[in-house]
Amino acid sequence: MEAARIGVVNVPLFGEFRDPSELVRSSGAELIKLSIDPREEPEEAAGKLADLDVVIAGSTPIYDRRLFARLPRLKAVIRWGVGYDNVVLEDATREGVIASRLPAYVLRDSVAEHTIALILSLLRRIPAADSYVREGRWEEGDVEGLRELVGERIEEKIVGIIGLGNIGLRVLELLKPLKPRRIIVYDPYVSGEVVRALGADRAGSLEELLALSDIITIHAPLTPETRRMLDRRAFEKMKPGAYLVNTARGGIIDPDALLWALESGILKAAALDVFDPEPIPADHPILRRGNVILTPHIGSGTISSYKRMDEYSIQEALRILRGEKPLWILNPEVLESPRLRAKIRV
Repeated sequence: MEAARIGVVNVPLFGEFRDPSELVRSSGAELIKLSIDPREEPEEAAGKLADLDVVIAGSTPIYDRRLFARLPRLKAVIRWGVGYDNVVLEDATREGVIASRLPAYVLRDSVAEHTIALILSLLRRIPAADSYVREGRWEEGDVEGLRELVGERIEEKIVGIIGLGNIGLRVLELLKPLKPRRIIVYDPYVSGEVVRALGADRAGSLEELLALSDIITIHAPLTPETRRMLDRRAFEKMKPGAYLVNTARGGIIDPDALLWALESGILKAAALDVFDPEPIPADHPILRRGNVILTPHIGSGTISSYKRMDEYSIQEALRILRGEKPLWILNPEVLESPRLRAKIRV
């Protein structure tokens, strides 16, 4: 019998911090690492994925019916991460493909810590201060440049958290010892009692949070409800001179509206680990702005978290290949479908 093939698609750092072959050695499965241009047509992408039984998927390309229909051998797509906006669950279920992801706790702390690092970097002008020293302006005695590096304290600020899931909750926990003036949460699915018990205040609406917050940090999933949630009308409601941090999904922010807010002064500065599209084009005007900190969607990027993400995604793939029920399935209804491609013992 031909060995099962697990394809790791568009996950460049998979296996960089441990030998992934150790994880499949006893299973007899073959592990293959692939890269696909997200702009490729489904026919072209399918040609590269045709002999895979399971895909461990990065944030691109889009896994939808057009791709599933061209991959009859594919049994499952497992997101190497928590967000799954590039996997169309309805299409996966219709085609009998299992969709799964990693549990949020695997990368919760890493993303939350990255968020706090970005907030402090914005307030204390750390990237600009680094450039000031490297460019010799400290040695030259550039007092005007030095004045621009004088930052602000988080104790003076109201911090607004959009989304109180696993990561948003951890950000709140890490913020509290820093003693911001106030923490406000907007999440329509979390009650005021829960938010108050956590030592924060619940905003009754997104508009209320935007109007009150000096620092806004986003921790919501990308859904039809949240896509372009921060558009020009939302930015117009913000407190002038606010800071914005996004370590969630780029599609939550309208990039044109973001650029306008930065240019107009509504935003004093922003820190972005995610963008729309990704990777951000090298000629995008956001890259020319000095009041933006950018990191390459690496919020979850610690050595320990990446090791666990590799391990957990392969373990989930092997469970499916052995006919066991996946632990973190996103479309459990597919297990009852007569079109189910995997031989799962329910």
